[in-house]
Formats: sequence, C-alpha cells, structure tokens
Amino acid sequence: MIKAYAMAPASVVAPFNYTELIGASLVGWVVFTTLPDGWTWLGAGVIIAAGLYLVRSETRP
Repeated sequence: MIKAYAMAPASVVAPFNYTELIGASLVGWVVFTTLPDGWTWLGAGVIIAAGLYLVRSETRP
C-alpha cells in the first residue's frame, strides 16, 4: 500500500482499502457469528460512495 500511495493519488488508491470492510465483516461473521448493524452498513456505504465519487471526479478531464 505504501508503494501504491507513492505511485498514485490517494483518491485512486483509497477505495481499495474498502475491501477491509468486507473482510472484517466476513471474519466477524465466521468467527463471532455477528454481523454489523444497520448504522455500520450505512456508514460504510457513505464512505464507499464518497470514495467512488472522488475517483470519478479525479479522473474526469
């Protein structure tokens, strides 16, 4: 990730970190048999949507 941040803008690299949300949710479900509540999913959705918006706005000419 350090090399990726050195080679590309943060707005392009950051969305790849969102896979951590999916991984953490999966581990929580498999290991602890719990899923995040609705507020957590809503917050994750807002964060992901903002990241995608930034990527789209950064790549426009």
